Parts: sequence; structure tokens; C-alpha cells
Amino acid sequence: MSTEKDTEFRKLSIDSFFNFEADHIDIAYKQVKLIHNSGDIYSSGNQFENAVREFFKIKLPNKYYVSNGHIIDKYLNTSPQLDLIIADNFKTPVLYTTLDKSEYLTYESIYSYAEIKSSWNKKHITDFILTRERMQQFLERENVSPNFIDTGGKGIELDIETTTNSSKNPLFTFMFIGNSDNFTFEHIKEIYNKTDWKFLPNIICLFDKGIIVNINKKCLDNNTFKVNIYPEFIENKSENQWVLLSYDKKRSSLGTLYYIILEHLNTCVLGYPNMLDYMQQIFEIKSENIDPLNDY
Repeated sequence: MSTEKDTEFRKLSIDSFFNFEADHIDIAYKQVKLIHNSGDIYSSGNQFENAVREFFKIKLPNKYYVSNGHIIDKYLNTSPQLDLIIADNFKTPVLYTTLDKSEYLTYESIYSYAEIKSSWNKKHITDFILTRERMQQFLERENVSPNFIDTGGKGIELDIETTTNSSKNPLFTFMFIGNSDNFTFEHIKEIYNKTDWKFLPNIICLFDKGIIVNINKKCLDNNTFKVNIYPEFIENKSENQWVLLSYDKKRSSLGTLYYIILEHLNTCVLGYPNMLDYMQQIFEIKSENIDPLNDY
């Protein structure tokens, strides 16, 4: 037994654990420039996207399915191609996979999606917002009630709310930017001021610079850092603000993004895709093609 007294436990530098993953993504970015210079622009983009998706595939538990493709609702309304999608692996996320490996995932099973870009361009944020607005307009899924508790089956409904949010299954969206040399706050200041917060990315990860996130101003004044994971639910916007959480290490940007996404995955409660609803739409089942057996 040690004779030392009052010796503090050592603190573990967990952020350094993200060094390997950050280096892997950084290497992919450097390869992007080489491939791009060769003229193969399409492959250069895929190289970086694959590296970021691979990070989440390796890090997230088996409960989560990481892919890219399209989100589709029960009416077969379909999103554009999305660079990264995180779904519940146990709730029939993949409705169909094409021969070229493009996947169509049921909207009810989706936790999050992201756009991945190797370098910053102001156009990326405007494109992101447009996609988010169109998905809000054209894709449908039922909100999970604040009173709902997931019990592993169909769940139960309580007589009290368990969250102050209006639903328990918000769609978490983010952007991942490899190089932000061209980024300036002027690129986004006006956009963020005039855009409804529910259409903005919950987070922008500037891999080489830090994280753009929404925080509570009053908590910050009291030296407490409180991230608003779901800005769309905030009613009093004057008490909250968008900030850049600056880092000088890419591993810190990556790790912060990862843990915020984990918090979303831990608290988000998804509904279940009704495969009979999807089936009815896919095969166009209508009264005209239903023949009662007793009619024969």
C-alpha cells in the first residue's frame, strides 16, 4: 500500500486521444489538394468526405448507423444527396440501396445529417440553409411528444412533460469544413442575423479554427459555458448568441463536435418508421387494385 497521503489523482488529457483521428482527417485533406490538382475534382471531394464519415463510423456505438445518401419520408418525398447521415441502426434506417450504393433512409430513423466541405466558401452556408428550408417544407415526420418515454418497445406517454422543448426528436444538423483560410465573420454575420435559427446548422465545425455554436449569454457572464444544442427551441433570442469557440488544435475542434453530437444522440428520442405506410406508397396500393376474395 502506498504511504503517500493527500496525493491527487492525475487528470487524463482526453483531448489528446483525438490526435490520431484528427491526423487521419488532416491527411485526407492534404490528399484532396493533390487529387484536385490532377483534375479529378469529384474524387478529391469524396476523399475528404470519406475520412470524416469513417471517423463517426469508428467512434459511435453500434446503435448508430452512419451513411451518406438521401432521407425519404413515408410519402416518398426525398432529400438531396447528403454527405453524412446518422441514423438509429435498430429502427430500419435503410429503405433501399441502389446498385451504386446510394442509400435511402427513413426519415423517422434519422438523428442528424451534415454537409462536409474540404474548404470554406460562403456559398456553402447559403446552400445548406436552402436545403434545410426545403426539407422542412417538403419532408414530414411526426414530432415525438415531450411527454413520451422510450421504453425499448413502443414507449409510454406520461401525464407530465419531460423536456421544455416542443418535441423530443429534433433533427440535428451541422457543417464540417476542413480548411477555413477563406472564412471571415462577414461571410455569415448578415446571414445569421436574418435567418430563422431553425434553418441554421446547429454547429459549424471549422476543423482548423474552432466551433461556431449558440450559447447562453447570462451563463457566460457567470463564467459558465452553456451550449444551446437546439437553438430552434429558444424563444428569447436576445439572451443567447452565436459564437466561435476558438481552438489552436484540430483535435479540439473534432473532439468538441463529437461530444456535442453524443449529447444529442443521448437525449433525442426518435419515433418508428411504419413500414406499412412506406410499402403502400412504394407499390401504389389503392382501392382499385384490392379484390376481396368473396367477390370471386
